[in-house]
Amino acid sequence: MTALLVGGFVQFTSLEYLLFLGLSVAVYFALPGPRTRTLGLLAASYTFYFSLSARWTLALISITAIGYAFGLAIAASGAGAPVPRKTKRLLALGIVLVAGALFYFKYAAFSAGLLNSGLALAGVSWRSPALAIALPVGISFWTFQSIAYLVDVAKGTVPPERNPLRYALFIAFFPQVTAGPIARAGQLLPQLAEKRPFDFERMRSALVLMAWGFFKKLVVADPLGVVVRTVFSKPHEFGDNGIVLAGAAVAFAVQIYCDFSGYTDLARGAARLLGIDLMPNFARPYAARSIKEFWRRWHMTLMSWLKDYVYIPLGGSRVSKWRRYGNILAVFLFSGLWHGAGLTFIVWGLVNGLYQVLGELLAPARARVLALVRITRDSALHHALQVITTFGLATIAWVFFRAESLADALYILPRMFWLDPRPLLSGGIPDLGLAKAQLLVTAVAVVVVFGLEYLSARRDLTALLYRQHVAVRWIVYYAAALAILIFGYYGPMSTAADFAYFKF
Repeated sequence: MTALLVGGFVQFTSLEYLLFLGLSVAVYFALPGPRTRTLGLLAASYTFYFSLSARWTLALISITAIGYAFGLAIAASGAGAPVPRKTKRLLALGIVLVAGALFYFKYAAFSAGLLNSGLALAGVSWRSPALAIALPVGISFWTFQSIAYLVDVAKGTVPPERNPLRYALFIAFFPQVTAGPIARAGQLLPQLAEKRPFDFERMRSALVLMAWGFFKKLVVADPLGVVVRTVFSKPHEFGDNGIVLAGAAVAFAVQIYCDFSGYTDLARGAARLLGIDLMPNFARPYAARSIKEFWRRWHMTLMSWLKDYVYIPLGGSRVSKWRRYGNILAVFLFSGLWHGAGLTFIVWGLVNGLYQVLGELLAPARARVLALVRITRDSALHHALQVITTFGLATIAWVFFRAESLADALYILPRMFWLDPRPLLSGGIPDLGLAKAQLLVTAVAVVVVFGLEYLSARRDLTALLYRQHVAVRWIVYYAAALAILIFGYYGPMSTAADFAYFKF
């Protein structure tokens, strides 16, 4: 699926965006109070989004107006647990309007295609007209944020926001409007109402976080993206080289993590410059020991949203075993559809749901195998096997996520397990879009990313850096900046706007 992006400041790694961010921070702290700061930050946020498209900005304003009006109406109707019937009707209407906008932009064309396929199978000559609808950047994120707000107001867990400018900023806050993290009203709205003083330590930590995001995006994700595009755009050319196909699948697993977590670091860092703390989205997901744990660590704001607003309303874990399994599959099917209107995303979601269901069903068998081979559950070997297996399963699922079509995914999967070294020995490494030196630099950068994340789980590396002599700190800062400038990929197959999750 092609990201429908147009110029503007959306290029988070561009000089224009950095200048815009710096100007926004300077103006924000120059303004005297919370009200003027809210207005200034809202103006900056709409300037940012308007730079993408005036038409998309109208969609953002419309969703914002619906959320604001229905939030007040829901609160006035008697919100709280248990939710009154009138409030439920208002909530349902508000959700339908917000979700309807998402459906129109994201799923109308896909639905029309499915309808035409069904009509053709039924022998009906009539066809729905083809639809070409541009997807507003970030609509999946700010519609989910709006729905969560309405549900929370209806339950009485958060008060309605009566200041229309503050609510508009809650939806359109520019560091997160394009790809999250998906904020909760109870976490973000109170921060927007406060006057945050200028804090040097906060600024410094924000810049360090953004530098880390730049490194993951430009030095790891972008060059890996070239390799991934080269292989996944024409997998049949590598059909006899299972090692290359498997390597491309692993490369995509690393690429999408460094791309999306890199974006999240940039978004959270930009918000932190403005005194705002956004919710974390990742917690070393590839260190997970099960798929269930993986999804507690990956895109955490989305998964917590799905848990609170889909899984629990379906009955959660309070129902029978088989119904709970059905709920799990429904949540991951929903997740797949959220990511994209296509069969590859649907299958990807269902595969991840099946992983969790089968993981529970096969738990007794795994315990017997461990006892048979005398591997204890708390041993380092068992831990390593769990991490490797989880990464392998996630990588298999990612093939469906990245493949251009379901047919391509089904072509790649069986062949990536045929690790025959002869094609490489006879023909060498095929052209993957990068020079061998760039491949080597990227491989080293991958080790740096995961090595530092491993160490950071055991001690606070940022605090350790701050305790060093000022000369040491500046050497580290300059080294990081030079690494990004020298080793970052800025080639023709990479664009600064090419963050994977912008298209969702």
